[in-house]
Amino acid sequence: ARATVLAHHAHRPTASFARYGRHGNRGGGAAAAAACRLPRNARAAVSRGSTVLLVGPCGAGKTAMFVQLRDGRDIPTHMSQAANEDTFAVSVARQDGKPTPLSPLHVVDCPGAPQLQPQMLTRIGAAGVIVCVLDASDPLTHAKLAAGVLYEVFTTDAMRRLRVPVLIACNKSDSAKAMRAVQLRGLIEKEIDRIQHSRSSMQDLSDKTQGTRVSPVGVPFTFKEAPCIEVDLADCCAKKPGLEPVLDFIGKHLKL
Repeated sequence: ARATVLAHHAHRPTASFARYGRHGNRGGGAAAAAACRLPRNARAAVSRGSTVLLVGPCGAGKTAMFVQLRDGRDIPTHMSQAANEDTFAVSVARQDGKPTPLSPLHVVDCPGAPQLQPQMLTRIGAAGVIVCVLDASDPLTHAKLAAGVLYEVFTTDAMRRLRVPVLIACNKSDSAKAMRAVQLRGLIEKEIDRIQHSRSSMQDLSDKTQGTRVSPVGVPFTFKEAPCIEVDLADCCAKKPGLEPVLDFIGKHLKL
């Protein structure tokens, strides 16, 4: 099935892909274990929330994505100083073209301003999926900014406990200046590794605890080290209908 945008709803297809992460098997079955190495602190089963958190730097297109998911249209947006939050119905188009209604989706568009970041971090405990949005048409700046947001997310106690799946949505992929998701992956990994080295150098690691690191001491950060059941990257355009990669990922992990 493919997701289509109706007049007043966003929609979610059933297919999904996972190029850079882990399968979302909550029971920790053989398939997930075979797919990739789980982090040392992984638990066999957890109970996550059902909220979709849209996070990321200012100007990445989070609010545009929120409106596109909810209303299926593009409207002018501005920098948010408070979260946009709503629960709205979604549908999936079957092969015969008729829409199949699914459960309502609760989405929170979190402001990207650094001073408001603590508010976003408190919502992780209720999250079922986190979508980190960045502007792929300004890759060097936004890879660095998105890495900072992801580092803060990855080092929360809630994330280490719940291992919420994360999609990095590389927005504005229709721009001629946009960098592809496969290229952005390496930039973001290197920046998160740089951040954790910088932060860990400011604390005492003599007790060999993880502290402010995402990966173990001496291990360069890659998304395989992230405290998530899956991390994926996808090209998208929030101002246009057809956010299939985003909807695929949400539908897969929320079982909608």
